[in-house]
Amino acid sequence: MHVHGPSSRQRTPGKWFFLFVFLFACLLFWWLPSVLFRLVFHLPDPVEDSAIATSYLALAMFAAGYLLPGRGRAGSQLPRVLFDASAEFSYRATIVIAVPATAIAALLWYSRVGVAYGMADPAPTPFQAVLYTHLFFGFMYLGAAVPEKHGWRRVLTVVALVTLPRLIDSLNGGRFFLAQAIVPAALIAVARGWIRFSAKRILQFAALALIIVFLPSVTRGDEYFGREESLGFFAAGGSLRLFQDNTELNLNGRCPPLLVSMTAKAIPWGAMGVCVIDVWRLKSIPATLDRILAYNEPGSDVQGTGPGSNFLLELYLSGGMTAVVAGSALFGFSCRRFIGWIGKRSLFAGIWAECLTRALFAPRGNLGYVFERIPSLVLATLLVVLVVWAGLLLRSGAASSRAVEVQA
Repeated sequence: MHVHGPSSRQRTPGKWFFLFVFLFACLLFWWLPSVLFRLVFHLPDPVEDSAIATSYLALAMFAAGYLLPGRGRAGSQLPRVLFDASAEFSYRATIVIAVPATAIAALLWYSRVGVAYGMADPAPTPFQAVLYTHLFFGFMYLGAAVPEKHGWRRVLTVVALVTLPRLIDSLNGGRFFLAQAIVPAALIAVARGWIRFSAKRILQFAALALIIVFLPSVTRGDEYFGREESLGFFAAGGSLRLFQDNTELNLNGRCPPLLVSMTAKAIPWGAMGVCVIDVWRLKSIPATLDRILAYNEPGSDVQGTGPGSNFLLELYLSGGMTAVVAGSALFGFSCRRFIGWIGKRSLFAGIWAECLTRALFAPRGNLGYVFERIPSLVLATLLVVLVVWAGLLLRSGAASSRAVEVQA
């Protein structure tokens, strides 16, 4: 569902940008703890050389898959009137939902004041529905926007309105809430050619990355000044040790974690009573790898706590090193396709941009988390188009009726 996108042979502006950002994510989540242990503080590194070598191989295969040549495919065309009407609808929905979304974010922030990170109750489902619906419409508009025609004010307004609730929510919450608003907007802007790179722009992106990484942790009381504090902070975010310590994880009686994470939003595992786990005071939730690891770790009975995950481990448990090599290459190939798609004016661009954002967290998360929302978000986009189309038909019918009455 693209309109006037660049041809498949044209240069993809965001190709190298995303690859370098993914490299930064690997440095942050995989190698930075080892750098601190080995080169800064000269302490024994709990991460073995073999695990680091595996991460290098996985990154190389990711880059190989990412850089594979491939022809872009033009999506199905929509009539321009319907496409523009859908974009306008998403813009107005973003404006309207911004009010309750910001109020909900403020309420969540207030409820967590004075509560240790991870100890607060999860956001109620209706609150999450409002926040994600707001994000959905905001990125639908950004993917379809034409700032050269409608002005930059609309684009900047949508970015600000989408970011504000997530910024408030992240102050006593996770950094992903903030990244989920900022990173997709930045990726779309780069891929569409709205941002031109310069030394100043690179410094701005670096500052933005530091804000995403450190601002939420500062506001929730994390400490990282001093040797012990910095080692604890960065080692807690590293996931290579998690990989090396769980390659022999006993999965007897459990479904393959990769299969579960890839289908968690499409298959009702909980209703069927299979491939589920009880953890974080929640019952019968899909048994993804992060939840299995949290279940196995003492003291991880609070929502959101636990060691996290690592897509390398998810792949390894599915098929050993062969799965790590092949899966990393396929992962890179899919990310390159997403980059090409968000470079075109499309109602779906926000979906692919969110997938890319989740991909940046895959070094300490599940691979399925990158793709799990695609079916539901694509369906939701099609439903929006259907509603807008019905509205256009009703208005057209009403206008025809008035014309007949005037003639009569």
